[in-house]
Amino acid sequence: MNITTMIWIGGSIAIAIVIFLLVKGWIVIYNKFVYWKNRVERKFADIDVVMQQRIDMIPTLAQIAKKYSIHEWKTLKDTIEARSRWSKDSSLSDKVQAAQEFENNFLKIQAVFERYPKVKADHLYQQMMGSGNITRVERRLREFRLGYNHAAQEYNQRVQMFPRNIVAWVHGFKMMSYLTLGNEVNQGKQEAYKPQEIFKD
Repeated sequence: MNITTMIWIGGSIAIAIVIFLLVKGWIVIYNKFVYWKNRVERKFADIDVVMQQRIDMIPTLAQIAKKYSIHEWKTLKDTIEARSRWSKDSSLSDKVQAAQEFENNFLKIQAVFERYPKVKADHLYQQMMGSGNITRVERRLREFRLGYNHAAQEYNQRVQMFPRNIVAWVHGFKMMSYLTLGNEVNQGKQEAYKPQEIFKD
């Protein structure tokens, strides 16, 4: 075996090793992206459950508004529209945007109801908006939001950092939106909100 052949074989082996290491590294990076993407989606699923509790309150709030002739229907209408966008099968970024819109509108609804003192004495209102309910929901949302944003940050760092950003670009891994929700609302202590009981009133 002459020197040229040996160099040729050695070079081929070296190239094969480099290709193997590159492919292996690519697969590891891709699998990490899948892991963190799934983690972000799992964290958002927790938020989805709590937001559904908020969504379930909207028909009852509409009942109360009608009962007390509350005329700020635009706020309620905007919330119902955000609710319908939430319910649609859409991307995670769209769901995050819808969650933020819904939360902002929900806080506006609470502010509207604050301007009607009689509403606060209403059994439906107390049952639904008391601290036994809304504060608990706010606390859970805050915890889940922090968990989601942490996972999204870890994922987004990987999307931006070299050489991971090349893998992200090739496979279509995009930046995740962060979730910012409204402030806590503290009201009087009440029993737990039960949708099935509310509509018996």
